[in-house]
Amino acid sequence: MATYGWIIDRDMLSERYDDDSSAGTIGPGDISDTHEAELEAGNGDNFWLYDDDDELYYVGRIVGDYNGNEPLHDFGTPNAGATKIEIQPRN
Repeated sequence: MATYGWIIDRDMLSERYDDDSSAGTIGPGDISDTHEAELEAGNGDNFWLYDDDDELYYVGRIVGDYNGNEPLHDFGTPNAGATKIEIQPRN
């Protein structure tokens, strides 16, 4: 079971190119019920996924015990080639 969970709140690529949206995607595949419930309640630290030209691809939130690269490695890179993540903890 994963020690973290994340959700994609906005898919900037689909908004830009009128394509199928990844908004609402929750991960990783072994997310706990507790982390999923936290995300569905609107909790979590905000993150942004970018490509190597600093084009914003996705906006989301992450909860749990994480090191900061999980949404990038789990979703952003394999799904769209994202290369950078920024995280802003909520206070």
